[in-house]
Amino acid sequence: MRKNILYLLFAAVSMMVSFSASAQRAVSAERDSSDLQARLDATFEMASQLSQMTSEQLDSMARKMVEDMHKPIESVPKAGGRINGHVLDIDGNPIKRDVKICERDIVDRAVTIVKAEFKGGFFNLFDIKNPDNYLTVEAQGYETQRFPIDRGTYEVRLKPLSNNNK
Repeated sequence: MRKNILYLLFAAVSMMVSFSASAQRAVSAERDSSDLQARLDATFEMASQLSQMTSEQLDSMARKMVEDMHKPIESVPKAGGRINGHVLDIDGNPIKRDVKICERDIVDRAVTIVKAEFKGGFFNLFDIKNPDNYLTVEAQGYETQRFPIDRGTYEVRLKPLSNNNK
């Protein structure tokens, strides 16, 4: 269990380091990059603190992260924001197959895609490109649904395909 938690936390820290490094590369020559260097330094400090935590502290932190991921997001997402929710069948049961959640632009091009196996039907879509885009949710054997990106949390109920549409 500790190995899995450490892996999860290491992945989160790695993503933060990657973000800091890519953001630092994106800064133009005229802009002062001292604040980006400070973020990078803080990320490495956090990694150092994580490595010194006990199993109980890591377990507690991991539980809190999972709880936060499943909390409804009250605000409308902005570019770079996050959407969450869950995908259910028409009877309210979690879909038991892979579901593809996709942010699409106005000409129906996919810009952000999540394809994952769901635990309890929950999903998270990170890094919204444009809140004027729309969301599609599809799973094999179910009708595809399309939604405006106008809230942070969704409850999607997919209808099974009729025999004529299979």
